[in-house]
Amino acid sequence: MLVLKDLSLEIPGTNMHYIGLDEYSQPSEETVLLYGHHNLYSNKLFDEIKDFKRKIYFNVTMPTEFYSDHSIYLDDKFDEIYTICPYSVEWLNNIKDTDKYKFIWYPLDEKYMPPPQDKIFDVCYHGGIHGSKYIDMLKVMSDFNYRYMTMTHGINGLTQQYLQFATDTDLTHEDKLLRVAQCKISICFNSLPLTDGHIDHIQLQPDWETNETFRLAESSHSCPQIKSRLNEAAASKTLNLVERDSWNVIEHFYEPDKHFIYFEDLDDLQQKIFEITMDWDNYKQIAEEAHNHFLNNYTTKILYDRIKKNEDGSNRI
Repeated sequence: MLVLKDLSLEIPGTNMHYIGLDEYSQPSEETVLLYGHHNLYSNKLFDEIKDFKRKIYFNVTMPTEFYSDHSIYLDDKFDEIYTICPYSVEWLNNIKDTDKYKFIWYPLDEKYMPPPQDKIFDVCYHGGIHGSKYIDMLKVMSDFNYRYMTMTHGINGLTQQYLQFATDTDLTHEDKLLRVAQCKISICFNSLPLTDGHIDHIQLQPDWETNETFRLAESSHSCPQIKSRLNEAAASKTLNLVERDSWNVIEHFYEPDKHFIYFEDLDDLQQKIFEITMDWDNYKQIAEEAHNHFLNNYTTKILYDRIKKNEDGSNRI
């Protein structure tokens, strides 16, 4: 399977620059995979491969692309679309009467997996600040020996406002994963706050109410979004401490209490951090289990092979 990329719209330093699918590319005149968001808006690469039998697009932006004036028909030029939102897969297949949308994971290239590290920090979070619960999380973390990693470019205003909490900024991808590996716990939210503007755009989508992603858009101003940091922590033998939400999309990939731990609210978050750090010898096995599960299932090479071989129209891999 030939792989081509166009990352011209991706923020420098973000994860799409490091998934490395193109490094597994093999010559082909029939099957080709394109990745990079610009491929939806530009035919620069597509025109080169339009006569291929299987034209595949790998999409990691769902469901956030529907919070704008993005047209759901931009990807109609592809024969198959692999994406990380299970609910949008079902929704798009239903409204378009097709089976070409398929559910897949957000990969991590095994070559970036950090070597084993001493766990010198208690807890970390890496990413942006997207609402009040993130701010409260920073305040909880600050009571421990924590690391907060973020960029100083391409970030929203709230993240800029709370840069004072950051312990590490603008790390290379390798250094970020190394820092994660030095922490016992990585905090993860798999839901995203919505603004009124986001909801206005969502409600312009056809049959938007039938997408489980948008079920609580109006009532709770939130929606699910799987995070790449799940696999990054697992690859680093760092325990994922994950907020339990209304969707729990992580359970498509990992099992609770076997591969990760849930927290229910901020008080529980603080208590879980304390318990895990004080009893690390009993919790580190969960991180080890998740690490092995990642290696056996969610690397970039495995994703490449699965997409290459998947010709049965299955929506779940």
